[in-house]
Amino acid sequence: MKKLKKLMLSFFMGISVLSLSACGGGEESSSELKVALGGQITSLDPALADDTYSMIVIQNMYRTLFKLDEEGKLVKDLCEDYKVSEDGKTYTFTIKDAKWSDGEAVKADDFVYGIKRGLSYGPENSYNAQDGRKYIVGAQKAYEKNMKIKDMKDVGVKKVDDKTFTVELIQPVQYFDKLMTQGIYTPLRSDIAKEKDSEWSLSADVPVNGPFKAESVNPADAVDLVKNTEYYDAEKTTLEKLHFKIMEDSVSQYQGYEAGEIDFATYVANEGYTNYKGKDDLYRVDPYVSNYFIDINSLSTENKALQDVNVRKAMAMAVDRDGIVKVLDTGDYVTPLFGLVPHGIQGEKEDFRKEADDAGDLIKYDLKGAQALMKKAGYSDSKKLTIKYKTTGQQVNMDIAQILQEQFKKIYIDLKIEQVEQGVFYQQVDGGQFETSRYGLSATTLDPAAAYLGMWQKESQAVLIFDDAEYEDLMAKAALETDAAKRMQLLHDAENRMIVEQAYFIPLVTNTQVMLKKPSVKGLERTPAAMFYFEHVTIE
Repeated sequence: MKKLKKLMLSFFMGISVLSLSACGGGEESSSELKVALGGQITSLDPALADDTYSMIVIQNMYRTLFKLDEEGKLVKDLCEDYKVSEDGKTYTFTIKDAKWSDGEAVKADDFVYGIKRGLSYGPENSYNAQDGRKYIVGAQKAYEKNMKIKDMKDVGVKKVDDKTFTVELIQPVQYFDKLMTQGIYTPLRSDIAKEKDSEWSLSADVPVNGPFKAESVNPADAVDLVKNTEYYDAEKTTLEKLHFKIMEDSVSQYQGYEAGEIDFATYVANEGYTNYKGKDDLYRVDPYVSNYFIDINSLSTENKALQDVNVRKAMAMAVDRDGIVKVLDTGDYVTPLFGLVPHGIQGEKEDFRKEADDAGDLIKYDLKGAQALMKKAGYSDSKKLTIKYKTTGQQVNMDIAQILQEQFKKIYIDLKIEQVEQGVFYQQVDGGQFETSRYGLSATTLDPAAAYLGMWQKESQAVLIFDDAEYEDLMAKAALETDAAKRMQLLHDAENRMIVEQAYFIPLVTNTQVMLKKPSVKGLERTPAAMFYFEHVTIE
């Protein structure tokens, strides 16, 4: 399975952001923010990292041409200006006067090198680079031939001068500028970032171009960042230090908040929500574009029953989403989801999810229908099917697993819950070592194909968990379609193929991020995926 961790930012996995306010009754303000992350740092290479926790750190160390604001709108960052040719195939970017933390200028060469490196890195970042290879001239060929960057002369990313570079596309892409917010488009220096290697990224002395630079890096424990005085907008950076602490236990975070040791916690369990409901401390990230679903390995050789579409459809029909929401008891922070693409992404004329739901929920709860399909597949009370379900130990993940276990009993399925440590979980699921598993994705690009529907194309899956020619055809046609209405219909059809006709995935719920934040923490910026920018934070 392709790597998907970069999108894994939901309350189901949780991160917690904490700031340390000054002692002494608030007489002075702190310039240090303490951030607790819900998992270990896997890499600080912008082209490779695809887990939430690494990406939060990275986006405060590195900057690229654009970033997204709270509403998902594109904001210029290192981009001074850009132009698009009349045929929509050539983008010309002019970059701002910026420096690396060691004082060297950020140049067009750094963008050219960084992008080509990201496009050609290898299977490890196959999902991260799939759109670039699909659209940029020569990129796919360079990847398939395992070219070195010095030989990628025909790849359509070229320097014009020290402040200007161009990107040439195979065809017009309506949302290409939004793709440029992704990590593979980050400038990197050829004297620092080695090809097809990321060990360098965990060194504390790596030059960066963002508001903070590394002071110390221990991926399993903590990362300390300090203000980068060479950052192009350093005058507006209000924090002197960021301390990221690995802390997976939401109970500890809640207790820390209660004790006044934590100012901002975004991994909030039900206790926190219940005790702070209606108070100023409760902070809601809305809109928050995310989903939570069952991932099915339909090519599993260990459990061939999952290759049977009737079994997969029965599982989808047996899920009572309203029942899940009721048991979780988090008010309107968690709602049922009937498709893979959640609310918050534009469709043809309105929200993509709303367009599909208005036409009728993709999946209906139908227990009798599910039982009939299971009997058709050869299962009954006297002949039950055992299926393994892989998840991690966060309480809400275990709660959902146990709810599913009870619901699937009604259709003759004995769901065996396999709880694994989070780092191991990703390795196993990304490597196809599962029968079914929980998964959740938050969107870093607000396009249904780029954020959700395109990531299971063959070229994006390191290990295939399904192989569907009709889905591939629909996605290929959507990639070439320039008519917005026709493109969206193709994407709706692709989602229908995956969710209704073949049930490769079973959508469960979507959610709003619930956090606890002291009113003294000001200036926090975020994207709809709850990715945070900390440089303008102040603590009163």
